[in-house]
Amino acid sequence: MRCHNRLWTLNPPGQTTRGVLFLVPVSDRPLSLWSRPVAVCLAIVGLAGLLYAGSLLNGFVFDDHPLVESNPQFRSIEGLTQLFRSGGWLSYRPLRTASYAIDYALFGLNPSGFRAFNILYHALNGVLVFTVLRTILGVTRPALLAALLFIVHPVQTEAVAYISGRRDVLFTLFYLMGFYGFVRYRATGRVRFLCLTGISYYLALLSKEMAITLPLLCLGYDLVRSIPKTDGGEGGWSSWMALREAGLRLWRDYRRLYLAIGAIFSAAAYYFVVLFRVTQRFDLWGDGLWPTVLTSVTIMGRYLTLLLWPVTLNADYSFNAFPVSSTLLDSRVLMAIAMVGGGWWAIWRNLANHRWAAFGGLWFFVTLLPVAQIIPHAWIVAEHYLYLPSIGFCLAAAMLVEGLLERVRQQRQAVAAVFALVVFLLGFRTVIRNRDWKDDLTLWTKTVQTAPASARARRNLGRLYMIRGRRQEAAQEFKAALRIAPNDAGTWNNLGVMLLDLGNLDGAEQAFTGALRLNTLPLDVRINLGLVSLRRGQVKQAEQYFLAALASVQLAPSQRAQALNNLGMVRATQGRPAEAEQAFKEAVTLEPGYADARQNLGLAYLEKGQMQAGIAELEEAVRYKSTDPTLHHLLGEAYHMQGQQDQAVASLRRALSLKGDLTEVRKLLDSILHSSPMPP
Repeated sequence: MRCHNRLWTLNPPGQTTRGVLFLVPVSDRPLSLWSRPVAVCLAIVGLAGLLYAGSLLNGFVFDDHPLVESNPQFRSIEGLTQLFRSGGWLSYRPLRTASYAIDYALFGLNPSGFRAFNILYHALNGVLVFTVLRTILGVTRPALLAALLFIVHPVQTEAVAYISGRRDVLFTLFYLMGFYGFVRYRATGRVRFLCLTGISYYLALLSKEMAITLPLLCLGYDLVRSIPKTDGGEGGWSSWMALREAGLRLWRDYRRLYLAIGAIFSAAAYYFVVLFRVTQRFDLWGDGLWPTVLTSVTIMGRYLTLLLWPVTLNADYSFNAFPVSSTLLDSRVLMAIAMVGGGWWAIWRNLANHRWAAFGGLWFFVTLLPVAQIIPHAWIVAEHYLYLPSIGFCLAAAMLVEGLLERVRQQRQAVAAVFALVVFLLGFRTVIRNRDWKDDLTLWTKTVQTAPASARARRNLGRLYMIRGRRQEAAQEFKAALRIAPNDAGTWNNLGVMLLDLGNLDGAEQAFTGALRLNTLPLDVRINLGLVSLRRGQVKQAEQYFLAALASVQLAPSQRAQALNNLGMVRATQGRPAEAEQAFKEAVTLEPGYADARQNLGLAYLEKGQMQAGIAELEEAVRYKSTDPTLHHLLGEAYHMQGQQDQAVASLRRALSLKGDLTEVRKLLDSILHSSPMPP
């Protein structure tokens, strides 16, 4: 239906229909530019691009390295099919990983391409927020206000400016599509929209398990939209009566639909909570129910604070950066109870007369349930958890502004100016926050400054210092982390790696032994203890450590590959080349991007005289570890031995460009260029 001077809406609030479409006029004002959906959507997309354009120059950060930079799964058809095979394809967000295949096909491993798609998905989510809320509300302005707040809010930067944050951006895209399908189904009764909801829910779960709450949000929407409007009066009592009446009527008319939705939700919850154990935590916070409850309330209060006052943002809240609450008299707990209690009171008071503002609050709390630590989760707080719940907050805030615009008609310009200022300040904070995700060193330096009590941030910063040769600063960060969390096995392990690099075998052994005693590492430190033994020439003891590590059923595939590679080195030292070659092959099969294993396998082939196979493995190793001068040196030698002098020269020059003081490389290069015999 085409309208020239009226905006029409589906099903006025409070009216419940079954398969009937009602059109009623809601405004007689002429349509302005911003009342045209296409113009609004283009503006939302442009704003998202403008805010996050600066992040395009950022590199791979933190989890981006294992999930994107060195992950071969999305680089081939074989890897993608393996991702969805063997019944374990729900185990770790396969659709998020598969989405990287598009980025890689267009941009290779350029991080700007991956970030560009994150920005695109964020912009599409902004368009969907506007579309969904406009469909629910029947008017454009509050939907636009909510979408603007969602797009510019700086708390979204952890999901958008961080490539691994694709999980939240992508699952929210499908979540919103599913919710829109349900809204349209309840307005029209057409089953195709319900099918859209089901398919979108499935895709959202494949992107991130936090999407599990979609059935609950759909039920909440159905209940809120069906509440009959009252004349105010008794406040909470009127809300209770309206809610009771709506609930009874819906159950009477749609009990089969709700039973089906409940069954789907229960099945998803059983899979993720019981079978898959996605929480990755098996004990309560503070070792008790009461500290867990208090911590959960404190967390929700912290999330509300981040949405209301997003000045101090942090990439890590683990360890002591966000302490577990154990007493009701804690000031953080009391403040959180006031905020969370006030939020629920506002929802209850407004259900009957300001239903969509109340629904915004309901959206926030419902979608936050999976990460509210009611069921303890491995990561206590994370800003990217707010990506979906923030939509509810933005809806409630937009309805508040809309109410002010309607009530103070003479001061509309002042209200609009204040809102515009808020949007500008939020956007400015977003632009500034993007810079913190420039690279690992920038991120963790900023995180330590923001949260000095974060042991994990100090551990990560220390590791970066160690990689860059800044060993004194690395030691300081490791010691600071151990003062905060003396039982953190990861820090002990990193300290041991640094001491091992320094040649302090006794100190490294003590650190690794301390980490092993804690027995909380996903990384089996027996591999590192084996390396200590190997450095000492204690081949038999090293072999025992590697075999013990391989016997662990909890060893991650990447660490199993590392143990196999090291075991292969032991076998080679023992004069057992066939067994060494087999170990290297198994390591490469487990971790195709493991350059060290490919290097060793290539050398094993070269020693057998299988030149082409050896060169192929060294080429693969160089592809995955292109900044290693030793690999370019070995590949250059192999090319030279095979008579491929042009390739040899190119590889040797690349090695020298990475490290100019390689005497052997320079001698070999000069020998080839002057056609003289290769020096001994």
